[in-house]
Parts: sequence; C-alpha cells; structure tokens
Amino acid sequence: MVKTATIDFSLQGHNFKLSSSRKFISVRAASKEFAMDLRQLRHLIAIVDQRSFSGAAKAVHLTQPALTRSMNALEQSVGDSLLIRKNNGVSPTAAGFILYEYAKMLTAGADNARAEIARLSQGLGGQITIGVGTHMAELMMSPILAKFASKQPNLSINLRTGLIEDLVPMIMEGEVELVASMVPMDRMQKGLVFERLFTTLTAIYAASDHPLSRTGGQIGFDRLVREPWVVLNSDHADVSARRMFSAGGCGFPKQILRTDSISMIRTMIETEGYLGSLPAEYMKGSRTKALDVPGMPLLRSCGLVYRADVPLRPIAVEFADLLRAELSPVNAPLA
Repeated sequence: MVKTATIDFSLQGHNFKLSSSRKFISVRAASKEFAMDLRQLRHLIAIVDQRSFSGAAKAVHLTQPALTRSMNALEQSVGDSLLIRKNNGVSPTAAGFILYEYAKMLTAGADNARAEIARLSQGLGGQITIGVGTHMAELMMSPILAKFASKQPNLSINLRTGLIEDLVPMIMEGEVELVASMVPMDRMQKGLVFERLFTTLTAIYAASDHPLSRTGGQIGFDRLVREPWVVLNSDHADVSARRMFSAGGCGFPKQILRTDSISMIRTMIETEGYLGSLPAEYMKGSRTKALDVPGMPLLRSCGLVYRADVPLRPIAVEFADLLRAELSPVNAPLA
C-alpha cells in the first residue's frame, strides 16, 4: 500500500491541494485535479531557466523531441498552456509561472527527502538546511549551532550563509527551511513571515585618528561626500546609501569601494582612511569612532524568516525555539 501525504497551500491568490506518493504528485486547483511526474516538473524548471528547449534538453540529458513530449503531457495533465515560444526564447505563461515556482519547491523537497531517507538507511540521523545572514553568522551563530548539534548528535546540519537578498529566494524555492538574518523590510516578499528577535544599531564609522573623528558636533553631508567610502556589495546596502546621500542633498561620494567582505570593510575603515557603515557589533574593539551624522545611527531588525504556507518540520521548530531563547532581547548582543 502506497501512503499519500496531502497539504493545502496558496500561491499568488490561487488555492491548491497537493497530494504526493513516491513518484507522482497530484495537485487540485479549485475544482480541477491533475497529476504530474516529478521528472516533468524538473523539465519545466530547466526550460524556464534555460529559456530554450535545446538548452534545457542538454541540461536534463534528453533529446529535444523527448522533452517536447514531456511538456505536452504536462500541459495536457494541467489542462492549460505553460510555455510561450518567442523569437528571443521561451517564457512561461501565467499558469506556467505558478507551476514553475512550486515545482522548484517540490523538487527541492523531494531531493531533501531522498537525502534524508538515505541517511536513515545508513544508520544516521536526518538533516536540516538553515540559511543564516552574514551578520549573524559571523558574530553570534557558532555557539548556538554547537549547542543545537550537541542535542542532535546524529543530525546533519547544512548551513547556507549570505545576504538576505540571496537567502529569500532559497526559502521561496524550498532550499532552506528557515533563515536567521538581519532583514531590511524592503527585502521581504509576500508569503513570508518575519519574526523579530532583536534589534541592532548601524552607524557610520571612521578611524579614531581620522580628521572627522576629531570634529566636534554633527558632521554635514558636504564633508562626508569628500571622503572615500567602502560599502557592502549588496542591493539593500546600495538602496540605503542612495537614500542617505539623497536626503543629505550634497551629491554622492566620488569614490566608493564595494566588497562582499565585511572584514575588509572594517579594515579599510580602521587602517586606510575610508568611511563606512556597519552594525555596532562589528566595530567593538576596533580603532574606530561612530560619527555624529544626521539620521544616524539606524535601528535594524534581526530575526527569523520562513514561509507562511509551509509548516516547519519539528526539527526546524526546535532550532527556531533555540534561536528565540538565545537571541531574545535579554540575551542578544546589542550595541
């Protein structure tokens, strides 16, 4: 007897009921039900990602006619067209895009389930994949992960670190179950839950021996734009910088160094005469000073991000509870 699991979910205003058993997936949308082979979903993902049947056929190791037959069967099962062929490539229809978004999550879930079952068959524990923002990964996550691992000695813990704009797509596509990160609210997407755990202060810093550090009183933007700046190479850092300098009304710095390395930002501020903005925790013990600048420091929220429509597994709930306990306002490292 094959067991079937069922879950209800919604996506972009559409309500679905998902049933899965081993190889096939059955989805009910409103009053219509259709079944799909997981391979067909992988084929759809490849076509949309490659924007061509020929490129997708190579990616999934099929002939192009075989891939076309697979998509014809999927469209017949769904009862709607999924792809549009154009001169500049292939693009999904509205129905195709909805199915593509959930296909990524479903195939990622299937891969995770397969890996976890393989570990169990080898006498090992399950696994969990967690996304952690750079700020929290570098400053506070190590002891929490060690504590969690000690409670789950047979669990495989996969950590994906990055900026929030990298981590949000991972949640949406099912690559990670849970994210702990500093979260600018303009990075959030519909369908995600943000649970704030603590706040941190972000200020503009200069080296202790920098001329601006010896300036009394508030420093105007007319002086800030004359200095070289080092900033994090990310979308939300660029947005924040543009907002700040636009509000200052004195233009933008002539020299801006962008880097993915937070430690390099700190070094460039501390030893090379650059200005930069970082959370206060990074600058503790450094030879720097927070400058008195209009509109600064900024209060940033840090916490948990997860999907609203996909329940966390018990092991993910346990990790989330540990983060809540360790990073509550009482215990969290504040500026």
